[in-house]
Amino acid sequence: MILLISLSSNALAYNVTNTDTKYYVPSENTVENQFTKAEILTLEKYIYLNQEGLFELNKKQAKNDGIKDSLLNGQQEYFYHINSLIKNGEITVGENLVIYNNSRKATATASHWPSCGGGVTTNSEYHWWGYSRYTCDCLTQDISSDLNSVAGVAAGITLIAACFGPIPALPPGLTSAYFWVLASRLDANNHGRGVYIEMTWALAFDITPQ
Repeated sequence: MILLISLSSNALAYNVTNTDTKYYVPSENTVENQFTKAEILTLEKYIYLNQEGLFELNKKQAKNDGIKDSLLNGQQEYFYHINSLIKNGEITVGENLVIYNNSRKATATASHWPSCGGGVTTNSEYHWWGYSRYTCDCLTQDISSDLNSVAGVAAGITLIAACFGPIPALPPGLTSAYFWVLASRLDANNHGRGVYIEMTWALAFDITPQ
């Protein structure tokens, strides 16, 4: 089941980012049973489009090859959401599993607050493994500030969902520490021109400077 979250007006303001890679996988005291992006990418050879153009996962072959059930189930949960968007005509999938957004054009804005250092902001883009986007300097600072001030997991997930899109059922063991680490990586990779963020459905992230 995809976790759909009611978003506050502040969260809805996040629409977003390119970056030197700092990849983060939450530790056991932050999120249990967490998967890295590298682990998720190993599923690509088991993914295909059916005759209706929907994502399918060859779970039987993947299990035979030793892929964990929890990884397969998480990917399948994400596909439930992606496939619903395909059925609604909001997105289509092209060659090499590239996803195209039909509901809105990809946009990049360079307009900033007066104190903004620069960089561009783009809409969130779908991938079979999760989401990505660019955030300018000022928006990166804004997101980091909000992440540092979240009162709990629900508030943190609301911010992430606002920045990217719906998140599959939460990994067990997720704590507020995850959002503080995410904020610290945003700050560390923002050199005045914003960042590029890749966020998997499992909440592992990769942040690089623009």
